Amino acid sequence: MLPAIMLYDAHVHLGWFSDAVAVARGAAAQALSLYAVTVTPDEYLRMQSSLGTNGFVAPAAGLHPWWVHGVRDAEALCELLPETRYVGEIGLDASPRHAATWDAQLAAFERICAECAKTSDPAFPKLLSIHAVRCASTVLDVLEETGAASTCRCVLHWFSGSSEELWRAARLGCRFSLGERSLATRRGREYARILPAELLLTETDLPEGEHSPATADDIVDSLERTIAGIADARNTTAEAVRHQVAVNAAELLG
Repeated sequence: MLPAIMLYDAHVHLGWFSDAVAVARGAAAQALSLYAVTVTPDEYLRMQSSLGTNGFVAPAAGLHPWWVHGVRDAEALCELLPETRYVGEIGLDASPRHAATWDAQLAAFERICAECAKTSDPAFPKLLSIHAVRCASTVLDVLEETGAASTCRCVLHWFSGSSEELWRAARLGCRFSLGERSLATRRGREYARILPAELLLTETDLPEGEHSPATADDIVDSLERTIAGIADARNTTAEAVRHQVAVNAAELLG
């Protein structure tokens, strides 16, 4: 029997570590649960093949908005969706650097969310890890219009939208994964303070680039700093936050 989750990383790029298998083994040894997002369907297939069975890693099939060039890019991911519960990283990015692909991003995201809603099992709803930069309202519109908001469990990764958008997302039942970098901002700390405890998750978004020599210990260290930061923002103890996140993760994963 696997031990209970002690720490949960709701958004980590496991395939970008130089030795993803070793990181996965290290995570299992420390009861660290990983939601391992990918940026393309090909990366997901490679990671799924290399990892084998590991009860502490949930490989997620993704199409990051930075990797979208046309709506056809979504089709390869949609072909995988009937067979996987875990989806991410998906979403939209309206920052100036990525504005040129906005129309393609939006078409792809709409297609993916519609397929997620269609193929989500009510007994074990799909989990979606979502990127939303400078476009939270549009992301929420798509989640509502496609039905993904009600049929899937949506986690907004590193949320940086407005307070109005935050509460709209919360009313839709979205969860929020917070990490060190979000807590380094005044807005991130305020959201960590005011969000309902049951909607809080922790993340690292590690590593910062591909072929990283980082290890499972680096993930643990980042999560512990995040837990301490959330505890400080909420005027509570790190142990209370750690317990709440473990409960939230267990409920999310079912």
